[in-house]
Amino acid sequence: MSGVVSRALALGLAAAAFFSTPPQEAEAAARTLSLGVNNNESDFIADAFKFFANRIGELSDDELEVQIFWSSQLGGAREMVQGVAAGSIDMQMDVIELLVTMEPRIGVLSLPLVFRNQTHFATFLGSDVFGEMLDGLEAKGILFPNREGLKDLEIARNWIRPYDRGLVSTKPIFTPADLSGFKLRMYESEIPIKSWEALGANVQVVPWPDVYTSLATGLIDGLTGTVTDNYEMKHFEAARYWTNVHEYFQMMHPWVSRMTWESLTDNQRTAIDQATREASYEFARLMAEANAEAVAAAQEAYGVSLIEPPMKPWVDKMEPAHTDFEARGLVPAGLLERIKAIQ
Repeated sequence: MSGVVSRALALGLAAAAFFSTPPQEAEAAARTLSLGVNNNESDFIADAFKFFANRIGELSDDELEVQIFWSSQLGGAREMVQGVAAGSIDMQMDVIELLVTMEPRIGVLSLPLVFRNQTHFATFLGSDVFGEMLDGLEAKGILFPNREGLKDLEIARNWIRPYDRGLVSTKPIFTPADLSGFKLRMYESEIPIKSWEALGANVQVVPWPDVYTSLATGLIDGLTGTVTDNYEMKHFEAARYWTNVHEYFQMMHPWVSRMTWESLTDNQRTAIDQATREASYEFARLMAEANAEAVAAAQEAYGVSLIEPPMKPWVDKMEPAHTDFEARGLVPAGLLERIKAIQ
């Protein structure tokens, strides 16, 4: 009788052990990743963020779930950068100028008239020069998923915002000579202020909320920016010219905490890489549609004249300023030359 009891007890313990041990497939338990964004859920590109999040779930066979925190719920844009680097936030998606606090060389991307056109900028994003900047970010705890995808010119183009940055003005501007005596609004930052002074403008520092009134009263004659932004702020009511000087180009892209990335399985990383590549097309489509609508609306509502000037006079005028920035250590020596040499 004791042998039967012993055998029954052994079987019971074995069964208990079997049912208390998770199946092998459950070892990679479902995990929720945080994605911090500044945009709100009604934004015109909100569907692209959702596409990115959903594709990560699908491609990871639901091992990963991405929760989007809209409207800076996780903190301001630069605070979120710090959170991603520290590992308290898993992912963020925004314009990459925000990363300059982690990788100072990224500041050159906002320097006026460094890049000839969007193709030059897209080629740069797949170059060794930008790769070195990404290496610097990784050393600080931030990495770009599908980094290799940026070597594909189409993918790199997808991540470039299609909103060219030009000059909104109360009179037509064709060459730097037209800036003589021109009161140009600028934000408080040494490089853009010195750049536009070098181009001949009389720079006035004016906070963004005050631009509308400053244009209306004649305190300023114009400002730099996109058609989209200035249409939304009704700046074209007083300044109905926009000269496309291709001031600089902006890229947005997701980035991931290195701590998070290193904790994922190879399959999960592959899922994020693929979702990043696919999402680039959604962002490109929605941004292009919004840009076209804003340009058409600005022309219809305000009769805005769009000017496409020859760029050589602008580039030539800026060259001495670029040289001065390097001599003063505001830009790393040799960096501009390497960028401009990219074909």
